[in-house]
Amino acid sequence: MMASPFIWFAVVAFFFALFALFRSTVSIGLLERPLVIGLFWALVTGRFETCMAVAIFFELFWLDLLPVGTFIPPHLTAAAFAALALTIWFDVVNASKVLIILFACMPLAWLGAQLEGVQRMREKKSYNLLLNWSRKPDRAELPGKLILRSALAYFSYSFVLFYLIMIVYVHGLEYLLPKLSPLLSGLKITWAHLLIAATLGGVMALRLRRAYAVLFVCAGLVLFFSFRHAF
Repeated sequence: MMASPFIWFAVVAFFFALFALFRSTVSIGLLERPLVIGLFWALVTGRFETCMAVAIFFELFWLDLLPVGTFIPPHLTAAAFAALALTIWFDVVNASKVLIILFACMPLAWLGAQLEGVQRMREKKSYNLLLNWSRKPDRAELPGKLILRSALAYFSYSFVLFYLIMIVYVHGLEYLLPKLSPLLSGLKITWAHLLIAATLGGVMALRLRRAYAVLFVCAGLVLFFSFRHAF
């Protein structure tokens, strides 16, 4: 475990804010996706199996929700970054224990999308300034200044909020992990179980009723053969 959670998560928050910019402000393609984030963490920490498994889980789970029109998809960057940071911090390898962290970080995807919506609403003033400038472009530097101000504001909000949330999560999980880990370890959950569950997002993305039927039938069979000895 690292020396201080405050320093560790300050560094993590910086890189989260940087990757969060790739989501909309600096759009150069797929760098904010969980798979890329997982690869980044794997290269930094050397924990390839755990990091990539967490990344694949989040990549698949929300595959059905696409950024179409004005819809803001879940903030996968927030959920993936938080889960990976906490997994490394607590040195968790067992999938049963990682499950607690995955479930704890899922709400951050929704929260991040809501905060992004608030940020977009705050940028209406900048949009109006840019619209007026397009009709009368008297200041050539205005668009660049508006973009830079928006990017710096988004980076600052992301850094501060993510850092504070991570500090709360660390203290909460320090209390919950020892209590819940023995219970979940008895279920003998593996990464295969988690990744199969995550494929629900991919099946939902097909938009086919037959695919849904096959999913539920297979899920029923898996549950039946997994727990038949319990009765």
